[in-house]
Amino acid sequence: MEKCPVDVWTVSLTTPSPSQLTDDEILRANRFRFEEDRVRWSRARSSLRLILSMYAGDDAFRLAFSYGPHGKPALLPFSEVEFNLSHAGDWAMIAVTQAVPVGVDIERIRPNIEMAPLLERLGETDLPATREELYQAWTRREARSKAVGGALFDKPPENIVAVDLHAPAGYVASVAVVGREPEVRYCGNGSR
Repeated sequence: MEKCPVDVWTVSLTTPSPSQLTDDEILRANRFRFEEDRVRWSRARSSLRLILSMYAGDDAFRLAFSYGPHGKPALLPFSEVEFNLSHAGDWAMIAVTQAVPVGVDIERIRPNIEMAPLLERLGETDLPATREELYQAWTRREARSKAVGGALFDKPPENIVAVDLHAPAGYVASVAVVGREPEVRYCGNGSR
């Protein structure tokens, strides 16, 4: 199978960073009920804009997005840059490819969430035994769904390949691309 280079950025959401938000995004951020959620979302979105500006060759504030039926973002005007963002707890991950749809998911491993029943509801079978492996199976499924912009409960097409990523301690992550095997290149802060 042909390989697809995927740049993966791991971003700390606890480290202060300059805001790169548009007026609309500031309004969206201000709708969060809890300050901690607002700050994390703002840092993740600002990091996304800053990183994408390097690939698109444009100012972070000038980037515009469109959204698919299930919320998958794309750059406007139509661009060869494909990307996806996921954030959980103190960390975000951003995956970027050229012209190949990509999905990424990061999850914080939490002892009070039973992943096996959730995976079974999605139709996943042959489930692993350990909590970490169950969370890893979840991130692979979610990354595959996000790669095509599909609903989580819709089974992703078979031509989507997901691989596990290096993630911060206490987290697991996966990235998926359509029709190719991901060749992961770690970039930026917090990566390994």
